[in-house]
Amino acid sequence: MPERKDYYKILGVDRNATPDEIKQAYRQKVKEWHPDRHIEDKDIAEEKFKEIQEAYEVLSDPEKRKLYDRFGFVPDESTTYANQRTGGGFEDVFRDFFGDAGSPFGDFFDMFFGSEPGRSGSSTKKRRRQERGEDIHVVMNLRLEEILYDVKKIVEYNRYVICESCKGTGAENGTNFETCPRCNGEGIIREEVRSFFGSYVRSYTCPTCDGVGEIINRKCSNCNGTGKIFKKENVEVNIPAGVLDGYTMKVRGKGNAVKNGGPYGDLIVQVRVLPHEKFIRRGSDLETEVTINYIKAVLGGKIKIPTLEGVIEEEIKEGTNPGTVIRIKNLGLPEFGGGRRGDLYVKINVEIKKPSRKEKKILQQLAEEMNVE
Repeated sequence: MPERKDYYKILGVDRNATPDEIKQAYRQKVKEWHPDRHIEDKDIAEEKFKEIQEAYEVLSDPEKRKLYDRFGFVPDESTTYANQRTGGGFEDVFRDFFGDAGSPFGDFFDMFFGSEPGRSGSSTKKRRRQERGEDIHVVMNLRLEEILYDVKKIVEYNRYVICESCKGTGAENGTNFETCPRCNGEGIIREEVRSFFGSYVRSYTCPTCDGVGEIINRKCSNCNGTGKIFKKENVEVNIPAGVLDGYTMKVRGKGNAVKNGGPYGDLIVQVRVLPHEKFIRRGSDLETEVTINYIKAVLGGKIKIPTLEGVIEEEIKEGTNPGTVIRIKNLGLPEFGGGRRGDLYVKINVEIKKPSRKEKKILQQLAEEMNVE
């Protein structure tokens, strides 16, 4: 008769606890009873740690929990996890704690402790077959004129694609694969290691077959066994109006291929808005400067002002001082993500040059009339 343990009491939860409550309690208990926190009572902490794992293994599984609630134990599996591994299964504690997708220790524990047959997602061989291709990062340089409106641009780059001759297997068409003699088709090499915590299995990717479990009998002549070839690619991307410098876009599946049929990586396009020789960007607003003759500044009138869409004429007042800034609405850039256009701010510089004899004579007469000392 299996030993009956109160798993709910071990985790400190009610029998009606939800899965989220069970997981939260488990995480707290793991922190509380981790052996590294109990140096003086490490033996006691290790036993408690195993109990916590065992309790969570049962209560986190709907079927096992149903059996436990009915019989008080899980038939033939009452010591399921704690007694299967003398090392205590620390890797699964951290996987449950961080989650498979986000755990920074996932690959480390598979490499260090090994993986269990039949456990979904933990097989190195399976994971190697599902390895994803690398992403490709490119920078697209754009001028301010090019981001005034929505625009389509072609990205030219090189990438690895699946070899059509061998369909990514790396083997010559019509030839067979052989089971890797070093790992016997497992894709990983396992070594038993003894430590203070007990015995555990250390595993690492088989270097002979690169974790696939099979070796090529004859390499593909088109790709030399790599399963992929280098190819020039053209991809069209949509650039939104007013795009910001540093903005990135992802084109899924347009990165590099990987051997053995894994998914392609992505193409990551980063926008770089180039500095302009005439305009300074301030969000959706633009700043520029124009230099006018001092006579024009005194008398006022129309002056020519550059914009992203061409040169326009704008009226300035009589007696415009140097450094005056005029604002022209809706001649900046569109706000990124939609909305109104920004404004164009124009700083007026006044050029004072050496007058000719005729100009000097006129200015002297004017100065006398104005009593300018």
